[in-house]
Amino acid sequence: MGYYKRISEEEQMSANEWFWQNEESKLANKLEIYINNKTNNNTMSIIAQNNNNNSGGQTVPAGTHVARCYQIIHIGTIVDTYQGEEKLVNKVRLVFELPLETADFGKGEQPFSIGRDFTLSMHEKSGLRAFVQSWLGKAMSDAEANKFDIGTLLGKEAMVSVMHRTANTGRTYADLKGASPLAKGMLCPPQVNASFLLDYDSEDFDLRFKMLPEWLQNKVSSSAEFSKRLERSADQMNKAKAMLEKSGLVQPQDNEDDLPF
Repeated sequence: MGYYKRISEEEQMSANEWFWQNEESKLANKLEIYINNKTNNNTMSIIAQNNNNNSGGQTVPAGTHVARCYQIIHIGTIVDTYQGEEKLVNKVRLVFELPLETADFGKGEQPFSIGRDFTLSMHEKSGLRAFVQSWLGKAMSDAEANKFDIGTLLGKEAMVSVMHRTANTGRTYADLKGASPLAKGMLCPPQVNASFLLDYDSEDFDLRFKMLPEWLQNKVSSSAEFSKRLERSADQMNKAKAMLEKSGLVQPQDNEDDLPF
């Protein structure tokens, strides 16, 4: 039995080696095609497309892809359902562009993009920590994980794996399963889409929020952090109104709709 077991294991190893060699060969061909196209066409525009996983009705191809993280969006604390139970969870979204997988989404050839929401936690059992460790190719100590800045991942290249799934509606969608370092000797093409970071502490949060697609605006605006921003804005306006009234620049108004601002 030992002989046949060894032969079976060797056959399995050969099959696995063939699979990865085939994947690497396909990626190398795509990279060569990209370089040739880039040399012949230098007019490719930099456009940040809506970051859903089914761009313009076209599903992100399944398989292993060279990718670059170009968007990090702090969604905030929202209601999430897990195993039938609803709870408040702080979420962040990572979005990757796939420069070797392109299509025409109405504005010329552009790379596909794919994103995934994570619970914003670097606990040892969290999905985000497992994803980041696999992406960086190294394990983190708890001390390193607790002070890790997610924003440093913006612009970083990766190999990402994409799997197709079928929803209950029958629609096929792409699922970002994992990330890993680029294979030795492999390069990621230059970034195409503009980098984008949505951070509640940034001064231009409101402007960046308006740049999000509507479906993502709805998700972000449902968060506790977004509500707190609105409350702070209302409080600041009320304080400004009180100062103007105290200075005599404006007269107190019973009907706020009549305020001159």
